[in-house]
Amino acid sequence: MRLFVLFTLASVFALPVLAQKDKILEIQRDVALLQNEVRSMKSSMDEKFAGLNVLVQQSLDTANKTNTALAILDKTLAEKLKDQQGALAAPVAGVNTKVDQMTTEFALMKESVAELSEFIKKLQAQLSDLNNTIRTISAPPPPAPAPAAASGPPVGVTSESLYTAALQARNGGQLEFAVKQFQDYLTFFPNEGYAPNAQFNLGMVLMSLNRFDDAVKAFDTVLEKYPDYPKAFDAQLEKGRALAKSGQRTAAVTEFRSLVRKAPTSSQAGLAREELKTLGMPFSSAAPTPPARKKR
Repeated sequence: MRLFVLFTLASVFALPVLAQKDKILEIQRDVALLQNEVRSMKSSMDEKFAGLNVLVQQSLDTANKTNTALAILDKTLAEKLKDQQGALAAPVAGVNTKVDQMTTEFALMKESVAELSEFIKKLQAQLSDLNNTIRTISAPPPPAPAPAAASGPPVGVTSESLYTAALQARNGGQLEFAVKQFQDYLTFFPNEGYAPNAQFNLGMVLMSLNRFDDAVKAFDTVLEKYPDYPKAFDAQLEKGRALAKSGQRTAAVTEFRSLVRKAPTSSQAGLAREELKTLGMPFSSAAPTPPARKKR
């Protein structure tokens, strides 16, 4: 009886123990499976890390090779640049030296040209003085008074000689003497062939002497007495200029406009138009009342 009770008690207590043992075995199996999975994951991760390490190493190797190649290239370029600089340094230095020499030589040449120009100016002035002296010496002296008729030229004085002497005096700068010579010519030879030229040149010399009123009279005589004279348009142009310079602005404008209407295509008309522009009175086709000419 006691044994039965003990067996019964042992059976009662053995059932929970067996159940717990099964549970423990199940847990152990789960743990074993989990460990297997962890080992499998670890193995997979190791493989992936190994592959990644290989790629990283390859990348590092490639980078190192690139850096090495760049270093070699940089060194090569630096050496070539240095060689080029060395090769160009001497020619450039030579060119700079040549440029400096040429600049210095040009400055010296410029100074020499300036000195030569100044010398030429002085020489021209001396030649001009010498020329005037020669002309003065070569100009014939004033005709010596000689018995002659009151209305005739001095003895030995001809139309050609007197006109030539007047031109020489004008060209030699003896303007006052030239005025007297031209006046004498017009007095002694009023109907000779050089008379119109003498009258015109008299007006030009008077212009040079700033005797503008007398010049107006001289040119007016050319226009009145020698209307067919080839230089009649020139005489009218110079008359207008003399009027303008003497302060007779209105009369000058009238004279210039008259010339333009009379010979619109001539060179003198072109000059007259320029004079009108200078006076602020452009040419107008309106015909102003011509001024009354003075009678000689």
